Amino acid sequence: MHASRITSQVPLFQSGPVPDTVHGARRATGDECTGSAGPHHAGRELALALRRHDGPAVREWLQREPAAIRWRDEQGNTPLHTAIQSRCEPALINTLLAHRADPAIANCDGDTCMHLALGLRPTMPAVVQSLLDHGRWYGGGIGLGALGKPNRHGRSALELGKDVGGAPALGHAAILPALEDALVDWMNGFRTSVLSGIEADDAAAVRHLVTSADWSLDMPIKDGLDLLQLALRNKAPRVACALIDLAAAVDNRAVLEQAEPAMGMTPLMTAIALGADAPFARLLLHGVPVDAPGPLGITALHLAATLGQLRAVQQLVAYGADPDVRDDAGTSPMMVAASDGYLDIVKSLRDAGGNINGRDTLGRTPLMYAHMSDQPPGFIFKIIVAGARTDMVDGKGATVRDYQLESNMRRVAKGESVCTIL
Repeated sequence: MHASRITSQVPLFQSGPVPDTVHGARRATGDECTGSAGPHHAGRELALALRRHDGPAVREWLQREPAAIRWRDEQGNTPLHTAIQSRCEPALINTLLAHRADPAIANCDGDTCMHLALGLRPTMPAVVQSLLDHGRWYGGGIGLGALGKPNRHGRSALELGKDVGGAPALGHAAILPALEDALVDWMNGFRTSVLSGIEADDAAAVRHLVTSADWSLDMPIKDGLDLLQLALRNKAPRVACALIDLAAAVDNRAVLEQAEPAMGMTPLMTAIALGADAPFARLLLHGVPVDAPGPLGITALHLAATLGQLRAVQQLVAYGADPDVRDDAGTSPMMVAASDGYLDIVKSLRDAGGNINGRDTLGRTPLMYAHMSDQPPGFIFKIIVAGARTDMVDGKGATVRDYQLESNMRRVAKGESVCTIL
């Protein structure tokens, strides 16, 4: 396994902080990053002993106060950070790891202990190996996923293990593939867990996994779909709503707005197509573009009208959707509603400002669409009463009466009653 297995144009992890109010995940507090948490004598003494490479003193302080291993200095560094920065020998590193030092914890610059270890020049491969082999990777739940998490400068630990040209730094040629394999294994485990959560529609479980790992919500996780699109496809509304809220909290508009690759459907369109009412309403609440075009230029309003979803049509219009929006063929939502016999939607769109006599690129009107789909005489009468004109002519010179005659011929062939309005 090599780096190509984990390379993606989309970052695996959030590029910015997720607010604590969103998920309550464990992060360095203000006290930890400013040094104002009060005196932690044992932790400071442990750090001083590490800077002196004083093994006996290190062991003494760890025995006297085991909690000193979790102390953080003004920059958020743990004793393990300090040991690596001080280029301590692997034996001292292993002593700290044996006392549950966590290599996955990041300091205030976003550097984990592996960032520091792989960034050392001259390199110390034995230290890197110790962190991988003997470390209890937790980091608030991210675990070995910390190997791929960028620091404040946007660089992951694995990137720091390479020279400017991208080749492994001296001494790291053997360890980097092992680290990449470890990250791939972590990703596979994460994927399995989060997919199980989606299948069970367990919003709390998925929320915990995503936030503890700082997973980038726009990262495809299966079949080219991100977590939100996958939750919608799997009819997991509680998970979908949780993901929508998380994406909105970090202003990840791509998750809320981008179309999935296979069919070009935005999350809003997918929610309409699958009748996912709660995620649909949540997307509107967070201000997604309601007129964003999808395949062939259709919009969410076209889709709602096609499916006869009057409430969705009304909600979209209330949130600013253009009632007379057109697709690539110039078809309006009212035309598709007329074609499918949804009189209530035709009237709703008309009342919202849609043109009941608007034309598509071929000059056809909603009434002509109704005739093309052989709507019954009762529907034809009602759409005319609603305002559809009977004197319209399409781009080829065909009149509404011509459309009615063609429809009647098809209706006769099917043994249905004909329309005699015109």
